[in-house]
Amino acid sequence: MSQRRLTALLALVAVVAIPTVAAFWLAASGDDSPDRALVLAPSSLAVVQDELDRALDERGIPTPEWVFAGSQTIVAQLIDGAPADILLTADRVTLDRARDAGVTGPTEVALTENHLVLAVSIGDPGRVDHIDDLADPALLVGVCAVEVPCGRLAADATDALGVAIAADTEEPSARALSGKLLAGELDAGLIYRTDALAGGMPVIDVPGLDDHVTTYWASAVTENDAVLDFLLSADGQVILRDAGFGS
Repeated sequence: MSQRRLTALLALVAVVAIPTVAAFWLAASGDDSPDRALVLAPSSLAVVQDELDRALDERGIPTPEWVFAGSQTIVAQLIDGAPADILLTADRVTLDRARDAGVTGPTEVALTENHLVLAVSIGDPGRVDHIDDLADPALLVGVCAVEVPCGRLAADATDALGVAIAADTEEPSARALSGKLLAGELDAGLIYRTDALAGGMPVIDVPGLDDHVTTYWASAVTENDAVLDFLLSADGQVILRDAGFGS
């Protein structure tokens, strides 16, 4: 790995959460190859990393260096000069920010979708049974910060459903929020369906919540785009759907 690439990657690592740092080092510590793509991806896509890596390896495509963080974080770092071959974001807003800064490539394509669910901590200690319970100050409730895609989606959904959330925390990424739910630090939260499935968290049915969808976008920043081609292929889309992505 070149010194310039390593320096820029370290700058990116410095601003992401500890679990993301660990994931980065696991990804970046393998054999270096000029064909090995560097993929900046939203943290919610980390649930499919292992499946994607296996499928790519079976097809002779070098497994990429994944850097997972909130979409706003990876876009900010790309704008600041961090290297990337492929940029993936969890909504159009963050991709537009990168495009307006001139750091995306000529290819910009919708990749998949995700939905919010009302998830509760294992065992449902807060006895949550309705989305209105999120307004109860006695419960420990989490949402994503409004600056990130899952937070914007949650704000739109709760506004439409007429719910005023009494949030105890606003997390910088979907994975950070789901991690607190899994750890039992929160009673309930609005998280992505994919994170709830991956964590085996109970989900409360909320009519109308599925109407609020975020579309993931992708841009090939360089010509090293074999990973993106696979993600868009039928086989890649099956992996995403099996994890709960898609409509």
